Amino acid sequence: MITYDEIKNIEADFGAPFYLLNEELFIKNFDDITRAFESRYDKFILAYSYKTNYIPYLCNIIRKKGGYAEVVARLEYDLALKIGQEPRKIIFNGPVKHYEDIKFALDNQSVVNLDSQPEVEYVSEYAETYPDKRVEVGVRVNINLSDDKGVSRIQNNLQVGRFGFSTEKDDMAELVRCLGKNSNVVVNSLHGHTSTSDRSVWCYKSITETLCNIAAEYWPDTVEYINIGGGIYGYIPPKFRWDEVPTFDDYAEAVCTVLNNNAWAGKHKPYLVLEPGIAMAATALSYVTKVISVKRIRGGVFVTVDGSAFHAKPTLHKHNMPYEVINRIDTEDTETYSVVGSTCVEKDYLLTEITDKKVVAGDYIKINNVGAYTVVLTPPLINVAPAVVVKQGRDYKLARRRQRPEDMFSDYIFEENV
Repeated sequence: MITYDEIKNIEADFGAPFYLLNEELFIKNFDDITRAFESRYDKFILAYSYKTNYIPYLCNIIRKKGGYAEVVARLEYDLALKIGQEPRKIIFNGPVKHYEDIKFALDNQSVVNLDSQPEVEYVSEYAETYPDKRVEVGVRVNINLSDDKGVSRIQNNLQVGRFGFSTEKDDMAELVRCLGKNSNVVVNSLHGHTSTSDRSVWCYKSITETLCNIAAEYWPDTVEYINIGGGIYGYIPPKFRWDEVPTFDDYAEAVCTVLNNNAWAGKHKPYLVLEPGIAMAATALSYVTKVISVKRIRGGVFVTVDGSAFHAKPTLHKHNMPYEVINRIDTEDTETYSVVGSTCVEKDYLLTEITDKKVVAGDYIKINNVGAYTVVLTPPLINVAPAVVVKQGRDYKLARRRQRPEDMFSDYIFEENV
């Protein structure tokens, strides 16, 4: 529990608003996920999704814990190398990989999961250039997640996802033919990440079953990795849940039961790869913002802070995140109010219609579970990007300094009027 005085001191040193990084919670998520899956299936790999939150401080924890890096662009791949991640422990996904990217990753013996026909052609070109080299690549599989009632569980209830290769017989046969044109190309990984509408256990069970069946039918002797992607729920306090939230054990039980009962998996014992992002990062970051004013307008109460929803929930979703009110002088008086941001955007709401302790200018509000996609999606809209502060013992240090105006405008071309 952070105190008012601690926040005041952090603000004095690093500015406000700011993100507060909880290293212990991040490590706990890694350990809890790993324990849930390894206790049921011993060949397990946790590959952290860099795109969810690529603060180097967090990525380096994964490296030290022996985890893999899951990257979707050369930007993230280069970051993984910069912090010392072993190239063999980098999984390169994403829908747009150029020839130079694929060549670089294959030269480094990273796991490369192909997503499109141009990438297949790049691999063929690479294999022809190095005919004596065993070229190991993966395939991203387009998963059908329609249930027995025909309801799609893909994000936004889309009927068909846009990533990976179709599992239709003719399409798979053509893919096998194209990859088989070069005898030195070997498919060693199947990747099935699919953004789902509900993150349900059923979705991950279906993904695992599909990948095992594809492996058994098309590449039974070469697939070493069954990669079910990420997107699983992390911990959300019960009173803030807007949906059913499975536990790590719930996911692990469903997925590992499939692997343990599948004939092909039982014979070949592939590695099970999970690429958690939200489940790892969400609880690891909080956002601390200061109350600037309290307005009462036609029955509504608006607490304006120096931060913004673009920092705490940049997609501007309607859910209230877990939060804490931290008063300079504690009070038992309560009030119903909305916490609104410092931008000129009308819908800049950090919290909507909460009933909690009254606040006055100078108090603080700490919004929790903001580690997923906030840092990477924060726009340069009106405010600079906040500092990221991590507690070490009794002290606090920077994991990222507060952005400066000169940082924001350094890439622009300024020309003097003549």
